[in-house]
Amino acid sequence: MKNDNLYQYFGGKKERVFRVLLSPKYKNVTSYKVAKLADTNYSWVHTILNDLENENLVKGCEVLDIKKMYLYWAKHPFQMYTREYNVQNPKDVLKNVKMEYAFTGYFAENLIGHFLFPRFFEFYIRDNDVEKWDKYLKKSGYYGKGNVKIYFTDQHVFFEKHTVEDWPVVSIQQLIVDLIREGAECREAADILIKRIYGA
Repeated sequence: MKNDNLYQYFGGKKERVFRVLLSPKYKNVTSYKVAKLADTNYSWVHTILNDLENENLVKGCEVLDIKKMYLYWAKHPFQMYTREYNVQNPKDVLKNVKMEYAFTGYFAENLIGHFLFPRFFEFYIRDNDVEKWDKYLKKSGYYGKGNVKIYFTDQHVFFEKHTVEDWPVVSIQQLIVDLIREGAECREAADILIKRIYGA
């Protein structure tokens, strides 16, 4: 089975494994620990690790080349849904929201790396909150191409969500891969973060 086909069959599970393997918080993890943190079956993790080892990206659970691992992760498609809105003063609108969410992209990078101007406010939400968010954001703007983008996908995307300057932000590894996927100046910002976080 080719690697691209392999990804097609369990892309969401592979995303989970990438988040765990690239976590700066966990060192010398076992495959069983990866399965637990990824909240998925050990047999899936074993297959994914073998796939990555065949690509010379890992040895066991050790990532051999951080940057190559991120590029490999970023090039694979995954199932994600988006909606876009044009909202005035998005920071004011989002500050007191009670629903769970986590920033990625421009605004998240600006909080952490201070390289990008936060011209977009992109964040992940719980998929069962989609209609609530739609109603809430339309009160302060309108649906369509704009400065606010919501993403909803596998809920493991909230793995290692943390707070920066009182704002919820995705894990550093999720932010980096999202920036690489965005390209252009975001790719440059991702390279800076990789060097800063991993020394790679």
